[in-house]
Amino acid sequence: MDTASDTAVLLTDVTKSYGPVKVLDIPRLELARGQIVAVVGENGAGKSTLMGVLSGTVTPTTGSVEIAGTPLQPGRPDLSRDLGVALVAQEFPLVGQLSVAENLLLGRRPQRAGSRPLGRLVVDRAGIRAEARALLAEIGVTGVDVDRPVENYPVPVRQMIEIAKAWGHRPVVLVLDEPTSSLGPVEAGRVLELAREHTRAGGAVLFIGHRLDEVRAIADRVIVLRSGRPVADLTPAEATEERMIREMVGTDLARADLAPTSSAERTTTLSVRALTAEGLGPVDLRVRAGEIVGVAGLMGSGRSRLLHTVMGAQPRTGGTVEFDGRDFRPRHPADAVEAGIGMVPEDRKAQSLLPAHSVRWNVTLTTLRRISTRGVLRPRTDKEHARRIVKDLGVRLHSQEQPIGDLSGGNQQKAVFGRWLAAGPKLLLLDEPTRGVDVGAKAEIYALIDDAAEQGLAVLVASSELEELLWICHRIVVMAHGRVVADLPRERFGKEAIMTAAAGTRPGASTQGKASA
Repeated sequence: MDTASDTAVLLTDVTKSYGPVKVLDIPRLELARGQIVAVVGENGAGKSTLMGVLSGTVTPTTGSVEIAGTPLQPGRPDLSRDLGVALVAQEFPLVGQLSVAENLLLGRRPQRAGSRPLGRLVVDRAGIRAEARALLAEIGVTGVDVDRPVENYPVPVRQMIEIAKAWGHRPVVLVLDEPTSSLGPVEAGRVLELAREHTRAGGAVLFIGHRLDEVRAIADRVIVLRSGRPVADLTPAEATEERMIREMVGTDLARADLAPTSSAERTTTLSVRALTAEGLGPVDLRVRAGEIVGVAGLMGSGRSRLLHTVMGAQPRTGGTVEFDGRDFRPRHPADAVEAGIGMVPEDRKAQSLLPAHSVRWNVTLTTLRRISTRGVLRPRTDKEHARRIVKDLGVRLHSQEQPIGDLSGGNQQKAVFGRWLAAGPKLLLLDEPTRGVDVGAKAEIYALIDDAAEQGLAVLVASSELEELLWICHRIVVMAHGRVVADLPRERFGKEAIMTAAAGTRPGASTQGKASA
């Protein structure tokens, strides 16, 4: 890695406008080698545009960008990569049908020596597999079959694969966009340590995050963006959670105890006994009406598998499930929806949204049958129904006809919540419900969950964010190796208790280690 210059990135008078709207306005931003600079801000503050400018996918309207002293030609992602910028995007651009190894070495496949017979290129597939395994081992990931298609792995594993892919480019500047949003505490800790390793080797890290505790733990500087402009450049001592929130939203964010009162006397909505599925079980679990039950655990513990099995998206191999007092055997998620179960999945773009379709179409999908007359949907009725949903959920948009993919992550997530709440379910399954949303949108989503529970909805929420579960839940069940290993009432809540159960360690023992698929 070239260390001739102390400046890794220099942006000067960089702006980006779409028509009359200026979404980015940065007079000067410098990233030094050996430094981790965190960028925080609400959704729509300009963080994604800034990343796009650095990665060459967004052409600035004005200004210049230099990478290690060399000007970056706008609109040239290949040049940005060649100059040493590696981006780990929140919506990672892996090719699902290709193997893990092919994704990790995409664009730089090893070739056999002297392998150009008749002008053709012979790819060294054994070399690809060997280098892929070495890359994964280098970032502490074990248990991944590099010959298996990426689409067969869950989001947390794909996140680590994307990080390994960027790491393999040996970049000058490592841009991390919400790199831990789908990871458990141990895996997230490993990613943060990788960022530190990179700066110790003379690189620079631009870290974009919504988990403010992580930002405080890792950043040498914290830059706050609001409406596309830097409004604060904070030292670690200045970057308290309260200060960052105040700078992001322009005011103090009121904190309230969103956890509803105990629901011990309420009826049982979901009862799971000795449930098994591939990589899951046996699991015993109960969720009552009006109760919010959290599911904690490390990556690979079975949190998502549990929710998908209840929803009918993964076939169960044993055990019983009772829903609303009756035996429940869904053959397909449609059976669960028909019975009164809604699910907000972990990967909203791949599993929940039709990004190119309108907000109206996306938010009314679950209620089309109800609002149609004899199978005929009247456009006026559909539009009015969509208007009520986006208004009730506080979705910020220009028009309900705009593609939902154009909305910020927080507004997309609120739209997904609105879709399910409008369907009137009895059980709501939430998998990483605030992944990739800002602190303001998180508070709004927590309030939605709390309101739904107070109205009698049973909620089962799986999250890698312990603060989130501690904040909103009545009870937290902890999973490890596909099983429930602890069931903690609110009076026993605590990070140490959860991590001790999840990692199988005694209190105070280290939980740092390798991330396992």
